Amino acid sequence: MQDPSRFELATDANFVEALYLAANPDVARHVAAGGDAWKHFERHGRTEGRKQLTRTAAELPGTRGSAKYQRFASLLNPDRGAGGTFRFLAEPDSFPVAYGAAAHDISAYDDESANPGLSDFVEAIRANPDKLYLDVGCGRRGRTFDNCLYLEVYPSISADIVIEPACRYPIADASLDGIGCFAVMEHMEEPWIAAAEFRRMLKPGGMVFIDYPFLVPIHGYPSHYYNATREGLARLFDDGFEQLKLATEPNQTPDYAIQWQLAGLIEMLTDDAMRDEIRAMSVGELAAQPPGNPFWQKVIAATPEKARSMFAAGNTLIARKL
Repeated sequence: MQDPSRFELATDANFVEALYLAANPDVARHVAAGGDAWKHFERHGRTEGRKQLTRTAAELPGTRGSAKYQRFASLLNPDRGAGGTFRFLAEPDSFPVAYGAAAHDISAYDDESANPGLSDFVEAIRANPDKLYLDVGCGRRGRTFDNCLYLEVYPSISADIVIEPACRYPIADASLDGIGCFAVMEHMEEPWIAAAEFRRMLKPGGMVFIDYPFLVPIHGYPSHYYNATREGLARLFDDGFEQLKLATEPNQTPDYAIQWQLAGLIEMLTDDAMRDEIRAMSVGELAAQPPGNPFWQKVIAATPEKARSMFAAGNTLIARKL
């Protein structure tokens, strides 16, 4: 019979695979036979109210935040960042910490990014518990790992480091085995600087895992600067990297681009009758309308300026040298 004082309810926030397996011998046997502890928790353990061994019972020192801080402390280098010092946000010598000038406020976001992250990156972290990783622009992750440092520009519940919006990171040179950055680089003011920083922070042979949008409308906060073609993405990482994969993944296929552009534009129209007219058209009828014809003139007339910018095919700049 389990001693209740030695166990705690396993949750998305506190899940540690080793502690979960220690409390659930049946799952341990399942994993030994090739199963996955986290998938068991997602599919069964969460609803079943499964428990895990506490850190104290497992004789692990301190809180999870303090233990993780001790693991990564030697990598934190304020001189390598945009300028500033580290400030503890909860308790001394424990994550989360803040770095640099003021970060963003979560209330300024329309929606907080919340997803598990690229599966290749997650599997690399899980398969290499002795290696160290960085998740840049983590948002709110459904699962976090003790060997991965989570970084964000606002106080996300998943963030270990909350930094000012900058493309320079307070992490030591050649200190990481892998870096993940998913649907974030389009929001960076200088993504080419960030790519160089990723190279700087990685050990020889270290990996980058990048998800970079192409045909998507303006979105996110604080702003949206650069979409990238495949060639543009490859160009960011052609200096000092060996390309292992460059592909369109299932979450990046044309259906996402088409639905986001078309449904988003229709939703923002100011003319209800125009909105209903478009929704009643077949795909063939809509595709047959040439740009600039009377139909599209009516649509654009009902398109507010914010939507014109958000779903634009391009923009023009004229400037004078100072």
